[in-house]
Order: sequence, then C-alpha cells, then structure tokens
Amino acid sequence: MVTSALKNSVLNLIKSFNFIIVLYISVISAVTIKKIGNSGAALMFLKKVNALPPVPGKMLLVAVSFFILLILLMYIHDRYEITHQWHMVIAEFVCTVLVIAALQVNYNGVILLFAAHMMNYFEGSGKRLLLLIFGSAFFLIFDYNVCSNIFNIISFETYTEYYMGTVATLLILVKNLFTTLNIILFIVYTILLLREQMDEKDKINSLNEQLQAANRELENYAAESEKLAQTRERNRLAREIHDTLGHTLTGIIAGIDAASAVADVSPDMLKQYLSIVSDVARQGMTDVRRSVNELRPDALEQGDLLSAVNKMIYQMSATAKARITLDNRAGKLSFGEDEEEIIYRIIQESITNAIRHGKADTVMITITREYNVLTVAIRDNGIGAKNIEPGFGITHMKERLDLLGGEIQIDGSEGFSIIAKIPLRWGVEND
Repeated sequence: MVTSALKNSVLNLIKSFNFIIVLYISVISAVTIKKIGNSGAALMFLKKVNALPPVPGKMLLVAVSFFILLILLMYIHDRYEITHQWHMVIAEFVCTVLVIAALQVNYNGVILLFAAHMMNYFEGSGKRLLLLIFGSAFFLIFDYNVCSNIFNIISFETYTEYYMGTVATLLILVKNLFTTLNIILFIVYTILLLREQMDEKDKINSLNEQLQAANRELENYAAESEKLAQTRERNRLAREIHDTLGHTLTGIIAGIDAASAVADVSPDMLKQYLSIVSDVARQGMTDVRRSVNELRPDALEQGDLLSAVNKMIYQMSATAKARITLDNRAGKLSFGEDEEEIIYRIIQESITNAIRHGKADTVMITITREYNVLTVAIRDNGIGAKNIEPGFGITHMKERLDLLGGEIQIDGSEGFSIIAKIPLRWGVEND
C-alpha cells in the first residue's frame, strides 16, 4: 500500500519535471529566436544553422498544448481504467512524439514519461521488460544526434550560443540537470513498480499458504464430520434395531408363554396365540428391513400415527395378555415424519419395558397437547424401580427427544411412569 502511494507520487513528479523541461526549452528557444531577429543577427544565424527556425510563439504553443493533451489522455486512461483499448495507447504515443517534434528533438525524456505510465497497464515481468526495451529503443531513436542527420533541426545548444559565457553555460546546465533528474525519477519509479510486483507476489503466496492451511483444516473437519456422521448413523441403526427387535421379541416371548400355558388345555387357543406370534414376528422382520433402509416403521408407512399406535397396542395386548389403553386428548395426530416416529418409538419402548422388565399387566397411555407441546404419558402397574439406571432403551428415548428439543421424566416409585414432552413445529399439519 505504501509502495503504491510512493510510486504514484514519483509518477506525478515525472509529469511535473517533464512539463517544466518542455516549458523551459520552448520558452528559451522562442525568446532566443525573437532576440536574434530583433538584434539584426538573423542572417548570420541562418548561415550558421543552415535551417529555418520555428516561429517563436507557435513553437511554445504547440509544444505545451500537446504536452497538456498527453497529460489529459493519461488522466482519462487512469480515471476510467481503460486497460485494453489500444487507441488510447496510440493516442498517448502520438502526443509524445509531437511534443518531441515541436521541441525539435531537443528533449526526448517525454518517452520515459510515456513508458512509466504504460507500465501500469502491462502486467507481468515479461510484458514490462518488453515495454522497457521498446521505450529505450525510441529514446535512442528520438535523440538529437540521430535525428539531426535526417532532418534540418536546430539544437538547444545552438540557441544558447547567442548568450555569452556564464549565461550560456547556466542555460545548458539547467537543461541537463532536469534531464538527469527525469532519468533518475524514471529509474526510481521502475524500482518501486518491481517492488510492488514483488509485494503482490508475496501477498499471493501468503494467501495461497492460508488457503492451503484452510483446506487442510477443512479436510480434517470433513474427516471428523464423517466419523461423527458414522457414529450417529450407528447409533440411529442401534436405536432402530433395539426398538424393533426388542419390541418384537418381547411380543414373541409373551405370546409363546401364553401359548405354553394353554397348550394342554385348549388347542384352539394355542393356534390363536401362535398365529398372533407369527404376525408379530413378520411385522418385526418388516420393521427391521425398513430400519436398515432408513425408513420409518412399517405401521407408520401404511397409515397415520393413531392407527399405527392402535395396531401396536392390539398386538401387544393379544400376545402379552396385558390390558393396554390409549386416551388421546390431543385430537388429530398428524405431525412431521420425524415427530411421528419419535412419538411412536417412545410408546413402543415404554410398553415393551413395562411388560418385559416391569411384569405389568396394565399399561395406560395418555396423549395431551397444549399449544405446540405434545405430552405423552405412559404408566403401568409393574414392579417399578427405586434406583433407575437408564438402559439402552431409555437412553435412546432421551437421544430421540434431544433431536427435537424435548424432555423426558421418569418415575419408578409406584409402578413405572414415563412422561415425554415434545415441542411440535408450527405448520400446516400442526395448525
């Protein structure tokens, strides 16, 4: 940033120095020509130079006018960032040549100004080197000693010979001093331009390193995310398999126990229990397949939530010889798929635990709703538990509820009760 500002300041100095030199040479030349004419030494001067000098006022006007036009073109070029229009480059070069011609090639440093300005629009070391080569070539071509062999022109030194001694020397010294300073400023400008280019490369390299570091962090994050996703998926499948197989096996065990109890007494009842066990096993197999395929329970796929819960209650009541009731005070149970699945799994897990672990023969399910919070309460008359240690099923119930921002309350003092509060999303289904 500092280098760029300093570079622009040096370029403005080059413009100012060139204007001073152009003005200086054209004024001295014009004044000298006028003095020679007024002194009556014109004939002697013409014989000496063997060429017609320019009209004094015209020389000054043309040189300064074309230089001002050149600066104006450069301003337009910079102001509107015209980077790829070659007509602007050609126009600036033509003005440069016309300034040199108006001064009768007594000053060619304007070429350096043109080259310095153009280097802003040639990116890359190769292009800038090529521009420097062309600029140096034109700088040598528009040299007075070269052009005087082709054109009849008068040197600035010849004009200064009109003045005697110290004045003539001082006039030439001032011109050479400004010319030298112009060259030095051009060299400084070129160095600053190269430095700016190096700074840009360093900045790009730094950004590339940062980008590579960010890519490495992103790759590490992606790897960690993949591991986390795999862990979540394993937990999800574990929950699904636990819910499905646990529920199914509980029903099968209860059905077989019931069948064993009536095997010697009533063959018809035995067949009835075995038929129910068979249906529960088939339903469990279907649920397992669908869980592996990341689908919802088959009962939810085939119907609504209330129908799925009633079907589950009927099957468990029949196989376990338990009295399972549902009191739905929430009205229509139509929610999002993830919400319905969690509600279904909580009821399923609670019934399974009540029969398997609590040895309950009565399970009461109550569903209520207040605004966008659905409360599912499952109570049984089983043996309960004084010290509740969450097992796989309860842990997964909590995990499921955490996904929706819900909460669960467990009490094992009188029988066993589970109260789950599930915040529901507002929407078309839940209105």
